[in-house]
Amino acid sequence: MLFVLPTLGGGAARVVITLLRHLDRTRFEPHLVIFYRFYGFWFASEVPDDVVMHVLEARRARNAMPKLVRLLWRVRPAVVVATQGYINFLLLLARPVLPRTKLVIREVIGERYMEHNRYRDVLYRCYLRLVRKADRIVTQTAAVAERLGREIAPRPGQVECIHNPVDAERLAAAAARSTSPFTDPGPHVLAMGRLTRQKGFDLLLEAFARVCAEGVRARLTIVGIGELETELGARARALGLADVVDFVGFQEQPERFFAHADVFVLSSRYEGMPNVALEALACGLPIVAFDCPYGVSEIVRDGVNGRLLPAGDVGALAAALLDLLRDPSALARLRAAAADSVRSFTAPVVSARWNAIFAELAGD
Repeated sequence: MLFVLPTLGGGAARVVITLLRHLDRTRFEPHLVIFYRFYGFWFASEVPDDVVMHVLEARRARNAMPKLVRLLWRVRPAVVVATQGYINFLLLLARPVLPRTKLVIREVIGERYMEHNRYRDVLYRCYLRLVRKADRIVTQTAAVAERLGREIAPRPGQVECIHNPVDAERLAAAAARSTSPFTDPGPHVLAMGRLTRQKGFDLLLEAFARVCAEGVRARLTIVGIGELETELGARARALGLADVVDFVGFQEQPERFFAHADVFVLSSRYEGMPNVALEALACGLPIVAFDCPYGVSEIVRDGVNGRLLPAGDVGALAAALLDLLRDPSALARLRAAAADSVRSFTAPVVSARWNAIFAELAGD
């Protein structure tokens, strides 16, 4: 069983590492291919020791693919699992020269990975024609499964929705052992993710400025790195938030922040299926989130484990935060339901479905 990733960073890597921990070792020998070593090797220590790791040392996909094809001929895995749109595309193109193997792709929405390419629309149409050649297409959300059903007319059983797994027990135990990263009494609003336009931290800053303008004494902590770090810092200062917003960069132990914050905000413009939301809930942290495409509404249940708001509505985000920060009892009710609300996303449940797919494709 061989998984392919560009590097060990981001949500896809979290998913793959969790699946590797729970792969049935009585049936499968786990292999992991990484295109290159970069910031993602922060996660390398989380890969199980018995996983055979292959690092291609190729930062560009066009340089990685010849190496990957040669590796596949050498290893000859029964099943290959690809997890990123452009890797899916390239493996599907290379299918005629690959050894006999079953190809499983995890699909978010392919054009998201091509959004900065001037030929995005043409490439996506080509991708949709190619994607039907995959032996199995696993989507993270029901919404994407439905969309693919309309776009590619898949074979019966070819597309299957399997939510991302969260290692809830592991996270909850780590959270229980953790000490608070915060030095003031709060309340603490937490956000986490790459500092990119997708994550909508500019919208969050606008909403938080409105919260502070209403006299609520709260603090916002944003965990993550990315190309907008300087721009977002400048925006926070322009909004008069320099003293109440902390950009703390990458953190190796995010559960410390989940365990000791009061509310988590997901302000994304779009998502695949946000792992960070699952991790927050597993640690008992309620969520205020935009109902952006896709997957958020399959995690956040309005009034049960958080608040679900119209996508991009800064006013609604500010109002929801004000309501919760002013009503500790409401926050407590949401917190009480948070961990139990992700039961169907837990690693043993989700991994059992993946193991069943692998067994079927490998002919066990």
